[in-house]
Amino acid sequence: MHILLAVSVLGNAFLWLSRPAKATMPTEVKQDIEKFARIVTNNLLDTSYITCRENMQNLRDELAPSVQQTLAGAGVLPRSEQDLNALVMDMTERKQICAVRIDSVKTGEADANGCIPVRVTGVCAIHSAAETGERNFAFQYLLGSKKDGGALVVANWADLTPQQPQAGQ
Repeated sequence: MHILLAVSVLGNAFLWLSRPAKATMPTEVKQDIEKFARIVTNNLLDTSYITCRENMQNLRDELAPSVQQTLAGAGVLPRSEQDLNALVMDMTERKQICAVRIDSVKTGEADANGCIPVRVTGVCAIHSAAETGERNFAFQYLLGSKKDGGALVVANWADLTPQQPQAGQ
């Protein structure tokens, strides 16, 4: 399934990025880009103890190294394999599960470097023995393609989530 998606994304991304004139994005390409953005968002936010390790592995291929470093520095991703093991162990003890609902994916036109801005918004709900709650999210990705194979990659990431008012404010 992932291989077919990757081949489809690669082919459509190559066609779209190598188009001769600035025109509207073909529907197939836009759908592939939106599907990739949804997958990345799910991998970033799905912190279920069952899927966390696999999601982190997938992100290694989906995020540029600079984005991985930024997210690790911000505490969004584990900094090391030891941190990942500790995170998974903690989630397993708490039986943490997570549901990600993506409400919208908006794709913009490519910039001068061929990078495509994508904004993803939705809600992430977490349930565990220790906590239950949900939070809105809004992420802005800048998608490019890998030099070695043309696969899509998140070249830049920004969290545009509005700050939630704290209790008592």
